[in-house]
Amino acid sequence: MEKKPNKLRACRSSSSSFANDAGRSFAAPQSSEELLKCIRSTLHGEPVYAYIVTTIETTPAYQLNQRGSGPNFKGGRITLCTCKHKDRATLHLSRDPDDPWKNVWVAGLTSKTADPSRSLAYLMCVERSFLNQRELWRCLPNHCRQAKSASKFILGDLYEPKAAARNDPYNPTYYDSPISGHAHSTEKQPNIWHDDVGRWGSYSRPHRLLLGQVAQSYRWVQVKMILKPDVIGASAHHRIYASLIEFIENLQEFDP
Repeated sequence: MEKKPNKLRACRSSSSSFANDAGRSFAAPQSSEELLKCIRSTLHGEPVYAYIVTTIETTPAYQLNQRGSGPNFKGGRITLCTCKHKDRATLHLSRDPDDPWKNVWVAGLTSKTADPSRSLAYLMCVERSFLNQRELWRCLPNHCRQAKSASKFILGDLYEPKAAARNDPYNPTYYDSPISGHAHSTEKQPNIWHDDVGRWGSYSRPHRLLLGQVAQSYRWVQVKMILKPDVIGASAHHRIYASLIEFIENLQEFDP
């Protein structure tokens, strides 16, 4: 196991900033009006990457349940590390020239076939993105990364680096393997998780790992808002909105 660095990096937060994950870690406003009010105005003009989370299911009681590893809600921080590899590798939506995802809003929606369709499941403003699993692992407080560890939980999205990962952070060999039954290590395809560690595509690009801001992360465990009909194509996997205000204007309250 790799030793923890002596000095805390800039992205580390005090333990009090990391809420316990019990489905209520990320208090979510109940309406679009309340949502906009609780977000500081300086972030209203930032772009939104809205995408379909196929692993979030809606129950007959309109509860929202995550059955996959990405996004991961454990440890009191929302992370997106094991889904949408292509988009995380190729899009540059941020105004920051060095970090393509900083201050970009990420909105997770249920599928077109869900009932109701296109429910808002989570929303986070990206604090920063990371080039590889080792970089993110070393940044997070121990209790947070342990809660997200793929070697401990079947829906974990972080892979614990070995010492050798320091020189080759994209080599899956230099990480602890995921626990038996992990979502990205099935009996038929045991090495799917390698894609979560390695680079993406023929151009071998890093797929950025996204960490949501503490104060600007929201998760809905019950359907409260849905996307208005026909604002995203039936077969579309994502849509980019120019601003948070534009995205919220395309939401409507859900009345079962």
